[in-house]
Amino acid sequence: MLVTESQLTVAVTGAAGFIGRHVREQLTHDGHRVVPIDRQSSDDPDHIRDDLSDPNALAAGLERLGVDAVVHAAWSGHPRSAVRNYAGQIRDSVVPTTNTMLACGIARVRKVVLLSSGGGLTAIRQSSGAPPAYGWAKAVSEGIAESHASMFGYALTTIRPSAVYGPGQNPSAGLGAVTVFAAAILAGEPIRILGDDTAVRDYLHVRDLARAVTAALEGGARGTFDLGGPQSVSIRDVIAALEEATGLTAIVEHRPASGVDPMSVQLDDAPFMDLTGWAPTEDFDAGVREVVASLRTAGIGTSAR
Repeated sequence: MLVTESQLTVAVTGAAGFIGRHVREQLTHDGHRVVPIDRQSSDDPDHIRDDLSDPNALAAGLERLGVDAVVHAAWSGHPRSAVRNYAGQIRDSVVPTTNTMLACGIARVRKVVLLSSGGGLTAIRQSSGAPPAYGWAKAVSEGIAESHASMFGYALTTIRPSAVYGPGQNPSAGLGAVTVFAAAILAGEPIRILGDDTAVRDYLHVRDLARAVTAALEGGARGTFDLGGPQSVSIRDVIAALEEATGLTAIVEHRPASGVDPMSVQLDDAPFMDLTGWAPTEDFDAGVREVVASLRTAGIGTSAR
């Protein structure tokens, strides 16, 4: 176990997004001062409104608020939306990541946590042709972060989470099997499975991921770490769990594989657990029920079947 730090001032990019919101909540819960970074307007004096297009402007904001550490959670797109759109991933994700890493160096930030992708990197390893654009962009961004950390001397932790799920994920974005499938079942719409329903994922609850980010910051973990959930679950079993949670029967349509989704994403938590003491604690079935409840609260499925 590493020696932990006291209160840090931590900036979070993508702070208005699904993962960013949960990271902010966990950091606040653990006694840290949070500086949200996103495109939205806010009356919060600790908020930075920034689109990550100008590293000097972002660095000025980080310096002004005395930021010790940055969690880079901002990203645009997902494997199926990106497919082979390398130019879009460069413009919308790789360049903003480069600007963020450079701003951290200019502002003399001490620690950076980069949220990468376990599934995206797995897809590259399993690809026989040109790598999917999403995974390619994540790998490129990891290299960019490592080079900036080396040049500027800040501590870098890269976390590669598996399939992240939990309350607050937007099903209309098309990302996250648990949320997208739950919304479809509640609305009486078909679940479209791309490829084989025996495909397996480590499902990682977003609160477990947020706790891992805090553990990395407090414990000073450096390096690149895979982060999976407490159990591996097939697509077929995800649907069964959702049917149990909703009390409804799923309508399932099978379609050809996307070509960008790996058959298996099973990640080894042990190195990160050994270094920080973190472990995933959220039960999958309970998490599924929580997702269903949050979607119902949002009004999804209220007029369905």
